[in-house]
Amino acid sequence: MPGPARTLSPKARGLAVGATVLALFCGLLLGFPGAFQRLELSLSDLRFRLAARPLAHPDLVFLDIDDASVRLLGKWPLPRSAHAQVLDILTDCGVSLVAFDVVFHGPSSGDKAESEDAALEAAITRSGRVVLPVGVGLVSEPEVVRLTPEEGDLPLLPSLLPPGQIFVPDLRQAEKTFLPLARLARHALGLGHVAATPDADGVFRRMPLYVGYQGQLLPSLALTSVMRHLNAKALVRPGAVDLSWPGGRLSVPTDVEGLMPVNLAAPWGKGFWHLSYAEVLESAADPAKLAFLRQGLKGKIVLIGLVASGTTDIKATPLSPAEPLVTLHANLMNTLLTSSFLRQAPAWNSVALAALFLASITLLFLRLPIRAFLPASLGLCALCPVAVLGVYVSSGLALNLTASTLACTLFSLGLLADGLARSAGESARQRKMLEAYFSPAIARQILESGTDIMEGRGVDLSVLFSDIAGFTALSDRMEPAEVQRFLGEYLEQMTACIFRHNGAVDKFMGDGIMAFFGYPESPSLDSVENARRSALSAVACAVDMQAALRRLNTRWRSQGRHEITIRIGVNTGHCIVGDMGSTSRREFTLLGRNVNLAQRLESNAPKGGILLSARTAALVRDQFGLDEPQHIKVKGFDQEVEVVTVRLPEDGEKQQ
Repeated sequence: MPGPARTLSPKARGLAVGATVLALFCGLLLGFPGAFQRLELSLSDLRFRLAARPLAHPDLVFLDIDDASVRLLGKWPLPRSAHAQVLDILTDCGVSLVAFDVVFHGPSSGDKAESEDAALEAAITRSGRVVLPVGVGLVSEPEVVRLTPEEGDLPLLPSLLPPGQIFVPDLRQAEKTFLPLARLARHALGLGHVAATPDADGVFRRMPLYVGYQGQLLPSLALTSVMRHLNAKALVRPGAVDLSWPGGRLSVPTDVEGLMPVNLAAPWGKGFWHLSYAEVLESAADPAKLAFLRQGLKGKIVLIGLVASGTTDIKATPLSPAEPLVTLHANLMNTLLTSSFLRQAPAWNSVALAALFLASITLLFLRLPIRAFLPASLGLCALCPVAVLGVYVSSGLALNLTASTLACTLFSLGLLADGLARSAGESARQRKMLEAYFSPAIARQILESGTDIMEGRGVDLSVLFSDIAGFTALSDRMEPAEVQRFLGEYLEQMTACIFRHNGAVDKFMGDGIMAFFGYPESPSLDSVENARRSALSAVACAVDMQAALRRLNTRWRSQGRHEITIRIGVNTGHCIVGDMGSTSRREFTLLGRNVNLAQRLESNAPKGGILLSARTAALVRDQFGLDEPQHIKVKGFDQEVEVVTVRLPEDGEKQQ
């Protein structure tokens, strides 16, 4: 025969629910990665803004073609002779390098086209420190890779990097190129692409440090400029570009596509030194200004970009919804020069972090009650993003924030939901159990106070026993169904009286009832006052029970059914209250000498009467009419016991 089915323990069931919720979340994460990716990007921007910004490298200077410059020189595009004039001033100032974020593609137009191009060519030649941009169109298609350069590609060849261990077709490829005019490019110190790659939400956070080009690697404008500034050589390998120069080495982390997060030093207009074309041109006629520029620009990298109003090179970054794209090139240079690298952590790092927090939450769930687990688990869920931010701030390593935090939160909520449902079920079962003993009001009070009524303790309270006189002989003359119906009606009315006076039913013993009053005690009462109030409630209940029985007898008489009388005994004293019994059967009940005395008082009470012990009578004498005390011999007690009978209202009427 198969053995009994095993049921999961409450904790195991909770973990199963949490694991199910976690599995569903992982399924959603794999099925709809785009939705979570956008959330992760938004949270990564918040994390980025909360982290400390890297310092702006003092060797970097912005030279802006701003509104004032365009007004001074006419309109865009500016005459190339104007660029030549600015370049000559910068050369005179002893700059280390001039990087243009302006593509001089094709010859100039107009009557002076030749002289304009010649002026810029001469200025580039005189400088010998100019890096020019290459506009590229990027695709992720290996078939665009060409291994044979075309004639127009020749100016690029000196700037290309050997692939090293990189498999070039796996990279983003430069499908189209917009090269500077050949007569300008051949005099440049180097060329670099200015492609930018927005993320799924349109925000620019990463730049390709290099792209695939004719089986080799085309470096970015920023990488070419830094290499020329440091006189460095580059060795490209999977996940990094190693730079080396006289007196220094640097390993630059990238992802598998050659992309690198840009660690922005400051929002546009802050952090770096910004000059405008207009200021530089005006300095030519002002020796003081020119001397100032010579002192400030010597040995600097000057990045020239178009920032005038109405230009199309305005993009969203983590720090601003609209910034000139030239800020990305400058900040990529700054990231390289300051070694302030941000790195996307491998997926297993985020999984390991989430697993650590999930294990901690599981341990708390197994060790703590649900009320303590609630704040502890929510605290761990809040600690998870804090830990991710801490890792980011301390090392620049970007762990997945969304998946880790949501996994911990949903797992905790699953555990909490099961735990709270279990607690609600336990509370309902406990309330049902309590309401079998106590009135609903007292049961609610016990649950809200958290009192453990099952724990054995000694209490001064009042015990009531009642019994139907001659019921054994009466029941022999009744059908079983009639006995069941009869007792049901009778016990329902008696229980209502007990609950009405804040008593508790200990047990039904056939036709007998055992009840008690004064437990659980009110925290504001001492034992003497608790005993007094319990006695008043017990005697009031006994009087109410006799009155309720008279009403029942009147109804039964009209129905032609049997009438009954009951005896009631009440005693007040010290009793032991709690959960009693064996491991296989337990019962909430009262024990002690005073319980036995209450039962003996019931058996000695007159039919239809109430017999009180001396202590109970002393406590209620001012509120109820009592007969003179008398002494009786009761079973189990060596000495006679003083007892008092309660004068019921109908007794008084008969005596009159």
